[in-house]
Amino acid sequence: MIGVPESEKTHTQELLAVPAAGLSSPRHNIESGVPGILLNLTTMRHEVSDAVLARETLRTGSASSQVVVLLAQGELRAASELVTETRLNDPQNFVMRVLDTSLTRAGGDFARATKRLRALLTEFKGTEHESILQQHLGFAYVESGDLLAGANRFRKALDLRTAEGADAHLIESSRACLEAVTARIPAQHAAEGPGADPAH
Repeated sequence: MIGVPESEKTHTQELLAVPAAGLSSPRHNIESGVPGILLNLTTMRHEVSDAVLARETLRTGSASSQVVVLLAQGELRAASELVTETRLNDPQNFVMRVLDTSLTRAGGDFARATKRLRALLTEFKGTEHESILQQHLGFAYVESGDLLAGANRFRKALDLRTAEGADAHLIESSRACLEAVTARIPAQHAAEGPGADPAH
């Protein structure tokens, strides 16, 4: 098969390119960084993997880790109360501002979650916080059904985290999300039919 010159690759082909470290075996869940919680690569949401560890995190973990556990448990009201309480004491707490958008996404309002994340990205563009915002935008786009936009954001998060020398689990998270989403794009295009816009 003849390869496509780099200069002639479409945006979609670039997104589907194999990351530098290569593709790993298909995975369904990856470590989230919060004890007892995994990230489901299909739903792009957190799930409880170890109930005992999750309960311990709720008892002794940081406020942000507790919010992640509560979201994984589907306890949106408790998660919202903890976010609100924390932000009352620290209104500009970056992690809680991001988790607040996760609450919006968990409530099913993907458009509003995306809008809020894009506003945060404008505020923090070019800072150390940009990569996490790109990652969360990836989550929001994938959940809304826009796999190409999600893959684009995961690719940006991966590039930023690699360049920054971020923790290995953060780099692996972006890589795994990118691989999982790009694997689903061909099937989505096939389902949408030949009239679908491949550059969307």
